[in-house]
Parts: sequence; structure tokens; C-alpha cells
Amino acid sequence: MTSSEGDSPQMVLTEDQAFGLLAFLVCSAEISLVEPTYYGTFRLVDAASRLMGFMLEHDPERSHEFLERFKEEVDTKKVWMMWDREAYYDFLRSAPAAVAAEVKRREETASPAAGDDQA
Repeated sequence: MTSSEGDSPQMVLTEDQAFGLLAFLVCSAEISLVEPTYYGTFRLVDAASRLMGFMLEHDPERSHEFLERFKEEVDTKKVWMMWDREAYYDFLRSAPAAVAAEVKRREETASPAAGDDQA
């Protein structure tokens, strides 16, 4: 995977990591045909956790703290699906905002434009 933006370092998955994630995703899609609907949400956040783990192995300079913290939160709250479904659903509803805030933070802290004095 290469970056289309010049300011982001290239981060790649190893071939084994990519195939492991690929296998997990396609198997999750297939089994979702017969599982209760909410299991699919669990599998998606579990895949997100796995992806964050792979990203952390490459020690991403700009997002390490966020990924570490958010992965811990995902790993803690994804199992709520088993005993506190409402809290789990609330977490699912809030997770996109957490990621969006990090995307925004990364954009704001990217290399300043020419003539921009902000750090």
C-alpha cells in the first residue's frame, strides 16, 4: 500500500498480515449469512482492532498514541456485545466520531502550507 499524499510515511502490511486480514474478512462475511445480525458488527470492530495492531507494529509516528488508546478501547468494548448490548451499540455509534477526530487532527498537524506560521 502506498500513500497518495507526500506527507504521510508509507505503511504496509506484510503479505502474511494482509492475507490473514483478508481471510478473516471473507470468512466473517460468509458466516454473517447465518449468525445474528449484531455479530457482524463485532467482526467489523474486531477487524479494525487487528488492523490497528498491524499499524502499531510499524510504530506510526503521527498516530501511535491514538491507535494504542483506541485499540485498547475497541478491545475492551467489543466484548460488551455479549452482556451489555445497549452499551455496545452506544460504543459503535461513538467510534466513527473518534476516528474522524483523529483524521481531522492529523490533517491539522500535517506539514503546514507554504507561508503558514502554525505549528
